[in-house]
Amino acid sequence: MAKRRSRKKKPSYNIHIIIFIFVIALLFVIYLLDRSPKGFDLTSKIINRSLQSEKTLSHENVEAAIIYSIKQLKVPDRYIRRKERAGEIDFSIGISKNELDLNFANLIITGHAELSGGRILSGQESSSGNNQYLTILDEKADRTYNLNLYYRDYEITDSAKTLLAVIVDDFGYYNGKLLEDFCDLDSNITFSILPGLSNTTEIMFKAEASGHETMIHMPMEPFDYPRNNPGPDAIYVHMSENEIRRKMQFYFSELPLCAGANNHMGSLATSDRDVMRTVLTEIKDKGLYFVDSRTSQSSVAYSLAQELMIPALENNLFLDTPSVSEETLKIKINQLKTMQKTKDKIVVITHCNNREQFDYLKKFIAQIKELNFELVPVSRLLKREIPDIL
Repeated sequence: MAKRRSRKKKPSYNIHIIIFIFVIALLFVIYLLDRSPKGFDLTSKIINRSLQSEKTLSHENVEAAIIYSIKQLKVPDRYIRRKERAGEIDFSIGISKNELDLNFANLIITGHAELSGGRILSGQESSSGNNQYLTILDEKADRTYNLNLYYRDYEITDSAKTLLAVIVDDFGYYNGKLLEDFCDLDSNITFSILPGLSNTTEIMFKAEASGHETMIHMPMEPFDYPRNNPGPDAIYVHMSENEIRRKMQFYFSELPLCAGANNHMGSLATSDRDVMRTVLTEIKDKGLYFVDSRTSQSSVAYSLAQELMIPALENNLFLDTPSVSEETLKIKINQLKTMQKTKDKIVVITHCNNREQFDYLKKFIAQIKELNFELVPVSRLLKREIPDIL
């Protein structure tokens, strides 16, 4: 019996289709990387500043250096007091906490004073942390300067709009219509995305493609763990420095387009200087900014970020607590109106876990646009000139 000849198989074009789709996807990723918000590379600026000679930065005398520093810090004249007595001059300098940390102001003033021949005799901080006291000697002039740096809200005197950054936390849990609706909101709204979830990276690409700035929503240990559990990918205070660094590198690999980072939960972790120093050093090395979500009044994260010269902000208000009711919305709007009298930039945080929170945020945006606020991405609030001493 003759064998049946097998039919010759037609060549398959499936492999060509797969290659074509892969190339298109790769080109799309390259496009997004090219248009993503860039990080803040303070390091290069600081190095360039340090290359200036001491002669360039020095001043006629210590008092001239102090006054120059105050101007560099953009302290309004009405918050500067100078009083002279026998052989000593007292300065009282009001610093807006919304603008910078006292440690940062201290660094700028003492740096200029030392370059101009001043000697720092003493420095101490009040128990509340709201005042720092410096004593600086000008040996050439045989004069002592006593400085009191203190926190003071600045009154806004012009009609310029208050810059308002809205961060929407907890992205990563879901996809679909609710995500699409959030992406259709004003593109100045910033999205903070949890790493390690099934939709994490896909949501980052969708958010970026819709024009939104994105952040890494770093899960961190709260005071009430394990009742409130930030998850297996969180940073815990018992971790070693290397373990924390590995977690941070994992976050960066999951969310490569993000311009900054803030904490998810983290009331305990953000109160631990050693933990936060490791976290913030990684953020600085990556060229990102940091926002302290302020889930605890004992947080050291914002002040430490300023010490490390990282572009940083802190949350001023949670929009959706205790609820997303009309009454809560009215209260939050009134709180922002009050803040507007003393702050020219404000950070608020809300969440994206359900349709009710979306509807609440949409109402908030509509109402805030009728007031003297300008919605901006978080990075817009960080455009601040670096003082010369750095």
